Amino acid sequence: MMENDKIDRLWQDLQTQRDELNVQMHLAKAELKDDWAELEDKYAFAQKKFDELKKDSGEVAGDVKNTLKVIVDEMGEAYQRVKVRLKHQ
Repeated sequence: MMENDKIDRLWQDLQTQRDELNVQMHLAKAELKDDWAELEDKYAFAQKKFDELKKDSGEVAGDVKNTLKVIVDEMGEAYQRVKVRLKHQ
């Protein structure tokens, strides 16, 4: 159960990062907007999978947890790169 709480917190942190960046994107340059659109597609796919996994199994298997953590970490890093690029516009 503790692992599920950790994954939920990681996902919530990712959502918070996304929401904050989404607000800033209206001022961004076209190239950055294209990158953002690609990240949004990945986010939508990850959100769908995350919701399906939570619904389908009360306890997420270890391999799936690890995969989710990798996805969340990768997207978090991508959001950090967008944040840096926004600061340097």
